[in-house]
Amino acid sequence: MKTGKKIRYVIISLILLCAGAYLGIAFYYMEGFSFGTWINGVYCTGKNVEEVNAELLSLTAEPGLEVIYPICCGEEKPEGERGSSHFVLDERMAEQDYTKGLRELLQNQRPLMWVKNLFLQKGGCELEPAVILTEEGKEQFKKEFLADERVQAELDREACIRLLKDGEEGFLLYDGKKRRLDVEKALTECLEAVEKGKESIVLSSACYYDEEISPEEKGQEALYRELKDFIDFEIVYDMGAEQVRFDQKALADLLMLEDAGEENAPLIRERDGRESVPVRGEDGSFCWDQEKVEAAIGKLAAAYDTYGRPREFMMTGGGSITLEKGNYGTELDKKAEVKWLSEALAKRCSETHTPAYRREAYARGENDIGDTYIEINMTKQKLWFYQAGEVEIETPIVTGNMMRRRATPEGVYFVYGKQKNRILRGPGYASHVNYWMPVKGGVGIHDALWRDEFGGEIYKKEGSHGCINLPLEAAEKLYGMIEIGVPVVMYYEEEDK
Repeated sequence: MKTGKKIRYVIISLILLCAGAYLGIAFYYMEGFSFGTWINGVYCTGKNVEEVNAELLSLTAEPGLEVIYPICCGEEKPEGERGSSHFVLDERMAEQDYTKGLRELLQNQRPLMWVKNLFLQKGGCELEPAVILTEEGKEQFKKEFLADERVQAELDREACIRLLKDGEEGFLLYDGKKRRLDVEKALTECLEAVEKGKESIVLSSACYYDEEISPEEKGQEALYRELKDFIDFEIVYDMGAEQVRFDQKALADLLMLEDAGEENAPLIRERDGRESVPVRGEDGSFCWDQEKVEAAIGKLAAAYDTYGRPREFMMTGGGSITLEKGNYGTELDKKAEVKWLSEALAKRCSETHTPAYRREAYARGENDIGDTYIEINMTKQKLWFYQAGEVEIETPIVTGNMMRRRATPEGVYFVYGKQKNRILRGPGYASHVNYWMPVKGGVGIHDALWRDEFGGEIYKKEGSHGCINLPLEAAEKLYGMIEIGVPVVMYYEEEDK
């Protein structure tokens, strides 16, 4: 045999051998998955549909469904604020099966194309099981759905329209007729989602409906709009460091309401459950309740009046002290403010108002001492003058003689005058001072040229007749910086009381 023929025989033999091997492998994969097949992380090469299905099911958790409610209590919620409920479908309620998906995958592989499949299957694939609900499972799911707290809340929501005197805006229109949950439609969508293998569902708008509104309820809607328009303004009381706002909620509290009689439909439900109607004047507009206006001003005075009330004061060096005496403070002119507020309400215009005072402190607000004041610690025999929160003057002093019962009075007072070159007179004495700053009757702050020393315990035996004695330089500086009205805080620490 010639060499050429031998080579041809060898080549043909090799081709037939390879073809046989290829067909043999293809035949092997006729009933099983091709070489290199991975499904859901499971190696499936050579395994049939039933074998793979059983293995995948052993690794599959019980199915569940998250139901997302886009509407809560009739109000549509943004995506991040939607409520949801999770339902687990155990083996009694549902069966899972990968068979359909596995057969489709096996059919698409084509055994004769097993080499191509080798490259196509790289990385594997993911399959979701079909979920088959039993009739018993459908009934059980319905029970659990109806028992869910979110569904119950929707079902329990009163199907009416009611005007409430509450809420941040003063009046709130409760509407229980819009966007109510249609349980049957919601159930249908949930069951369909389960059977399609979905793990979550957002209920569609078709699951919500509006109930018809009665003529009486339309009247309540109209009254709500009328009331909201009537109190659509704001009065701001400028209390200095703070502002007190009579917003729509506060204004609603000032309206005159009366109990709804039998002849009147109950149009407003108040916080205490009482059903009321707004009182109207001869011109048909709503009326303000004068007693409520007076009470509102009384409440304002109770919050901001400081005259005659105990004060908590933070001492220089740390610690606090309660001071109950003094002539300093703020006192609202309640009569004038009741009149002003009544007139402002009648005009119904937004306005910022500085109240009238019977007594007005140097600073206004809850802390009317503010950050500019004189602090006198009679125990430490020190005076500090704070201006805009910074210590401008710190000096030793001499206060009233303790042994002779001429102690400087405690309390919060104020500088009510300034005078240079004043003669201070009393029983048995007449003293010239260069700088005189009275704070309480005949008690004041002044220089004392007759003293060589200040501070320490001089006050106990050699103190003043009650005044606060300063070195000349400190008195001069204080006189130049101080204004009439500046508060003066005077106190003894516990050891001296």
